[in-house]
Amino acid sequence: MIAWAGWQVELASPQIDESILDNEMALDYVKRIAVLKASKRIDQAQPDDFIIAADTIVVNKGKILGKPADTRSALDMLSELRDRTHWVITALAVRKTRERKPFTDICHSKVNMRAYTDAEMRDYIESGDPFDKAGAYAIQDPVFRPALDFRGCFASVMGLPLCHLERTLRKYSGYSGTEWAKYCQKELKYICPITHRVMAGEDIG
Repeated sequence: MIAWAGWQVELASPQIDESILDNEMALDYVKRIAVLKASKRIDQAQPDDFIIAADTIVVNKGKILGKPADTRSALDMLSELRDRTHWVITALAVRKTRERKPFTDICHSKVNMRAYTDAEMRDYIESGDPFDKAGAYAIQDPVFRPALDFRGCFASVMGLPLCHLERTLRKYSGYSGTEWAKYCQKELKYICPITHRVMAGEDIG
């Protein structure tokens, strides 16, 4: 998604413990994990490079759903979410390589799932797509189409809220700005109703 704007991106997979702490709230958890990812040393990064990390969770009735470990857990998650409404929360953490403390932002979106069938769930799980997705689904999947509708940020439900990323990057002096909203809407073929409010600093989406 970052490459949509023509940015050169190098991927890194920091090894961190993503276990949930005792009595840890969803917002605290997802922000902590994003900060942990951003804080890891990236050997190939140059001093003025941006380190951009994100973490996404699904929250249903206060329960945090991460990525399914196996077929059984994927089936359990999709069954739990079927024909119900839940929250998708993505935390961002952004820093420059030479700095230690990242700037952070949080995006939360409400997703209303459709009443998909058991057969549809099984077919989707057999595709292998759920296993690297929080809540065991991708909202943009063209075949499974798990969601009826949503309120918030489409890109965030996919894993990276680009307008929230832009307003975080603007906290750095010398940053020239990127038209993430334009690229996002072009690629997703979606007219976002909240982008201007996000960029104005509202706690929305």
